[in-house]
Amino acid sequence: MTDRHNRRWVILGALVFVGLSAFGVYATVAGPPPRVEAVVYFTPAATDAQKDAVRAACPTAGRAVQEPPDHNRLESSRVYPLRYDFTDASTVDRAEVFRCVHAQPNVIGISVSTQGQ
Repeated sequence: MTDRHNRRWVILGALVFVGLSAFGVYATVAGPPPRVEAVVYFTPAATDAQKDAVRAACPTAGRAVQEPPDHNRLESSRVYPLRYDFTDASTVDRAEVFRCVHAQPNVIGISVSTQGQ
């Protein structure tokens, strides 16, 4: 800081560091919670009727909410038609969904992902 030529860059770097730190704290404290979604994977031989049967057999459990089916023609919507929103779900709610889905035929498993991961 005693060198006049570098003082400007040191102060600028310190201000950038403070600004980024303040933004990080703000985003962590005041930002929206991450969204947690579970996607059910079916065997390749599973028919649409069998996928609909799993949807009917395993409805919403507590705060683990079954998402409505997509009404588009995207390949991902046809391959992974059953999703749950686990954002506000408790461990018991999640376990109930896992137990129900794994008991159904033609289900391979469930993948849980958190937004941003």
